Amino acid sequence: MTMNEYALTEDSTLEARLRGNLAEEYSKLREGIHVSDLVLCLRQAAARKLYPIPPTQKQLGYFFDGARRHEALQALYGEGIAERKGTFEGVSYSIDIFDGFPIEFKTTRARAAISEHWLRQLSYYMLATGSDRGIIQVQRIMAREENPFPAFVMTLSLAQKERALAEFRERRDAFAMAIAANDLSLAPILRGDGEWLCRECQYRKRCDEIEGVVRTS
Repeated sequence: MTMNEYALTEDSTLEARLRGNLAEEYSKLREGIHVSDLVLCLRQAAARKLYPIPPTQKQLGYFFDGARRHEALQALYGEGIAERKGTFEGVSYSIDIFDGFPIEFKTTRARAAISEHWLRQLSYYMLATGSDRGIIQVQRIMAREENPFPAFVMTLSLAQKERALAEFRERRDAFAMAIAANDLSLAPILRGDGEWLCRECQYRKRCDEIEGVVRTS
């Protein structure tokens, strides 16, 4: 049987139902402050809470794809080992896997890079659980000949823990102040290398106004 022998009709009703369900699921606002609010651009995270905007179709695809990958990896990791949720100094956290130490899953199209915010997030999880080590388990979805599932162990010295804790408290307090005052200017901006965080940010115009940036295109 060939493709010409099948009758295929695109169903916009079914597509709209799926998109609507995904948008509803991934538009839910969480109460309080979460570690994920503190690891990238504080201003962007604050804007999402103060001025929620429905996710784009592209974002929905990323959310859905990431959630399914994480579920699969959690199921494969080992029986009796599961995610861990809790609070640390007023901040909620949700660790992908806790096996006596935090294990965080990340998927990326990059062939080699390790993102700084991954390490920041893992360090906060280590502080929250009193762990001396943590693991970043990466899936490189564009990998060819190289290992598509590299794992990296991170350890922190006492001095590094102290610096991470000071940074955690500073970022938490700045975020909380911006939310309480309903003032995005109080939340520090993080643009990322090449301003990658800004390129598809839904709050870029609002942020540019705060920064006094005038864009011609």
